[in-house]
Amino acid sequence: MRFLMYGRDLGYLARLLYSQTMTEPRRIIVEIVNVGNVVKVTAVCEDTGREVSMVGDPRASKAELERVAINKLKFVMRKESPQQRVNTRGIIV
Repeated sequence: MRFLMYGRDLGYLARLLYSQTMTEPRRIIVEIVNVGNVVKVTAVCEDTGREVSMVGDPRASKAELERVAINKLKFVMRKESPQQRVNTRGIIV
């Protein structure tokens, strides 16, 4: 049974509050899909539902593609965090 609160379920509210305080993802799902001559890599934080995607070289190793996608997810989550703003430009890969 799901409880509704102002038209939204409590799970949505919990994710919203948790995402505002969370700067580093704890559990990450990484998906790698071949799309023609490239590889699409998607990383999703299970706790917040934040998702980032990137396109990579199909000759790159799986570990390298996963590492870059996870670093991008961490960067985006830190950048969007209200209490910790990233003053540097770019992303370390």
